[in-house]
Amino acid sequence: EPEYSQHPAPRKLSLYSRKLSIGGGKPKDQMSLVSLFLGPSEGLHSHTLLLDEERGRLLLGARDHIYLLDPDNLARGPRKISWPAPRDRVEMCKLAGKSANLECANFIRVLHNYNRTHVYACGTGAFHPSCAFIEITGHRADGVFQMLSGTVESGRLKCPFDPWQPFTSVLTDQYLYAGTASDFLGKDTTFTRSLGPPPDQHYIRTDISEDYWINEARFISAHPIADTYNPDDDKIYFFFREVSREGNDKSILSRVARVCKNDVGGLRSLTNKWTTFLKARLVCSIPGPDGVDTHFDELQDIFLLPTRDGKNPIVYGVFTTSSSIFRGSAVCVYNMADIRAVFNGPYAHKEGPDHRWVEYEGRIPYPRPGTCPSKTYDPRIKTTKDFPDEVVSFVRFHPLMYRSVYPLTGRPVFTRIRVDYTLTQIVVDRVIAEDGQYEVMFLGTDAGSILKVVSITQENWSTEEVVLEELQVFQVPAPILSIEMSSKQQQLYVGSSEGLAQVSLSRCHLYGQACAECCLARDPYCAWDGHTCSRYIPASKRRARRQDIKHGDPANQCWDTEDSRVEERVLFGVQSNSTFLECIPKSQQAQIRWYIQRPGSEHREEVRLDDRVVHTDRGLLIRSLHSSDAGVYMCVAQEHTHFTHTLVRLTLRLVAHANLDGKPNTGEDPKVEVRHGGEPRQWYKDYLRVMSTHIGSLEEYCDSLWLEKRPRGRGRGIGAGKWKHIQEMKKSRNRRHHRERERQGASVDELPR
Repeated sequence: EPEYSQHPAPRKLSLYSRKLSIGGGKPKDQMSLVSLFLGPSEGLHSHTLLLDEERGRLLLGARDHIYLLDPDNLARGPRKISWPAPRDRVEMCKLAGKSANLECANFIRVLHNYNRTHVYACGTGAFHPSCAFIEITGHRADGVFQMLSGTVESGRLKCPFDPWQPFTSVLTDQYLYAGTASDFLGKDTTFTRSLGPPPDQHYIRTDISEDYWINEARFISAHPIADTYNPDDDKIYFFFREVSREGNDKSILSRVARVCKNDVGGLRSLTNKWTTFLKARLVCSIPGPDGVDTHFDELQDIFLLPTRDGKNPIVYGVFTTSSSIFRGSAVCVYNMADIRAVFNGPYAHKEGPDHRWVEYEGRIPYPRPGTCPSKTYDPRIKTTKDFPDEVVSFVRFHPLMYRSVYPLTGRPVFTRIRVDYTLTQIVVDRVIAEDGQYEVMFLGTDAGSILKVVSITQENWSTEEVVLEELQVFQVPAPILSIEMSSKQQQLYVGSSEGLAQVSLSRCHLYGQACAECCLARDPYCAWDGHTCSRYIPASKRRARRQDIKHGDPANQCWDTEDSRVEERVLFGVQSNSTFLECIPKSQQAQIRWYIQRPGSEHREEVRLDDRVVHTDRGLLIRSLHSSDAGVYMCVAQEHTHFTHTLVRLTLRLVAHANLDGKPNTGEDPKVEVRHGGEPRQWYKDYLRVMSTHIGSLEEYCDSLWLEKRPRGRGRGIGAGKWKHIQEMKKSRNRRHHRERERQGASVDELPR
């Protein structure tokens, strides 16, 4: 029996191209599944998205523009505000050695709802950030959409200088919290609070004098989260990665930190600095058999999945390795209760810059450092300016917690190693299925693709990673810069430097036209309704809804006789040439085996793979056809449930003693490479051809070779009439040659074909 792989190769689907062959069938039009907004020719650079489902609008922050889009159809009547950087700033940016196209422009990095009618926006301004208010009222098509020029102000400490620097911000209660660099070179990184309703504007930031507060940080995400039912305890949790120095060692570590919303700084020490700032390490690692863990230290993105308890969302984090040995990514899941427990635990202590952090065992002052001032707990402490000096001094030199935060399951719920991409973005949707509730992850990569993944917990509490789809969203493999998910629209909005794409969360029709294929896909969005694989709706009263996400076992779900139908095709191959037998399973978890039944035999045997016969993700490639390769090929899929079924049955027939350039066969060794037009055709060219075309017969193969070599007139090629005329000329020439050979006494079998 074939071994079951924990990480099957996902089926890649290009959403950008108009036509796509799914499962070896006829090409399907995929543009109905995705709406694209490409913007100007120099690229959109869609860094920032603001989705307002209540008001039915989507704002896109791009290069020199802010777009107002329709969430239902991105291409429908977009409106825009032009906000370029001043010309003198662009010239100064170029003189500083920055790229004119990729850096010296106004890249919009901040978009937040300020109130019901205004949005606060900030851009990099060619390394001179600025901010302003945008007024949006009325309907999207004909309402007010304008920048208030009188509100333009400096964006320093609100927006990064560098458009490509990781950055985070959140606006709550009219205060803007931002993690960014405060200087042109990006060295001084800080977490700040600005704006605020007048007259209570309390600008505050992290302490710059102590590098172990925040050191060369790259900020990822920030979220307001209530800790208790007392609003005085409300905090801002933010996530970042930073450079950590332990003695002579320098490494990158991921952190979760928090500050109190009502922090206004200290009275005599830490004036206009956070007095409640604490941080802890965020660990994402795979335990090793010898006690040595494989760490994913570089945090890339954070997503908070809400629960019924607003104080306890589930925290999803995407991490990558900092190792030079191998490239890998992982997703770890954390509980807010575990994060709070670490902040309520022991502090770390460091004697000097060359010493390591150890557990602090001395006396802890009152009130406990890091707690928020509250009249409920102590009427004498109304604000952070009322903190005793020893509390402020303790926070200044003990910002790090001794214990680390570990994932819920003790290890990642999803990993990707030994692949040519890394994970960069994540959003998560909670989906109710027939056999329970599942969290579906949509993961963006630096190669421009989206992975749709579900992690399934089995009865023994082990987790199984299931890749449902891998979508190549954009034609150019540019990194995914932003992802927003609309639960109301059931859509995913994906941004990169190429543009903005809208993709449906559920694409059930891709899983075939049989109950078994729908069940084996294990997609919580989809179920078999008796006729087709369609969107599963828990409240639906439709009967015969069949779905098995946990096990994906069609033997217990499907009994339709139509599911046993097998696609059958006949293919022709040229001896000594290459051919391709296509077979793409609908299920991502299928293990494929190929069998052949040779002419005259009643038994089938497994196809032997070697350098000549290669198994690929899309089918079987035979690089050089031998006479023994003729027969009936069966593509058999086996799932992890040991359910096996034949996907396709292909009859391969050989055209012997012929080659494609029309020259007679000279009896050379069949291993000799076939030549087309006198030029050697290497095996990898055959491979590329069969991977990019779908060959149904020898005639189609020959036609494709001729069509790509034919001369072109005015960019349109030879018309159908001329093509027919050429074919008639060839037939006439062959008939004349045939009659001439007969007059010379040659037999018909000796004539060239």
